Amino acid sequence: MSESELMQAFLASGQVVISLFSMFFAMVSAYIAGLYFFLCRAPLALRLLAFALLSVGLVFLGAAAAIQQRLQSDLSAAWAKVPSPVFSIAALNNPLPLALPYDWTLRDMGTLLGWITAASVYLALGYMTFVYGWEE
Repeated sequence: MSESELMQAFLASGQVVISLFSMFFAMVSAYIAGLYFFLCRAPLALRLLAFALLSVGLVFLGAAAAIQQRLQSDLSAAWAKVPSPVFSIAALNNPLPLALPYDWTLRDMGTLLGWITAASVYLALGYMTFVYGWEE
């Protein structure tokens, strides 16, 4: 691949990641609204069904995010092979000159933050669906 093709692939992958986050936010927001207005009073079977559907949707988004994560890693490896790139791979992975621990890049930190956020939100929604005592 040429340098311009790799850059276009990087930009397209970034757009996909933003779209995935947007879908995640929309799903979680809708679930929270449903939880507040309806599911808090729903029977267990309905709460199980709603949480199962949320889980399937989040697994789908997680798989798509994992694919993008792998794609970006492979694009980084391909970019490193470009003879004289306009930008170094370090500049693409870490656009701000910050000294991060363990030689991490901003891309690594963003990826970790995304997975931690998704897991935390999922656990919180599970707690609020099945354990939290809603006031009537």
